[in-house]
Amino acid sequence: MQGYEFYIIFIAAIAFITGLLLVVSPKTLIKAGELFNRVYNVESIVYTRRVPFGLAYIIFGGILLYLLW
Repeated sequence: MQGYEFYIIFIAAIAFITGLLLVVSPKTLIKAGELFNRVYNVESIVYTRRVPFGLAYIIFGGILLYLLW
């Protein structure tokens, strides 16, 4: 598993940042999705329930970072 640690930490960091953006600044995440041509876009249901999804991303991303760091 040592070869995959970097990738898992990278994914966990993306989840943590996505959660922060959903809670604090969802418009920034929308603009990022438009900028990257919907490569990293979040579905509309996530935007309608952005606070619970954002908190879940923050919690689980933080736990994953803590466990793997």
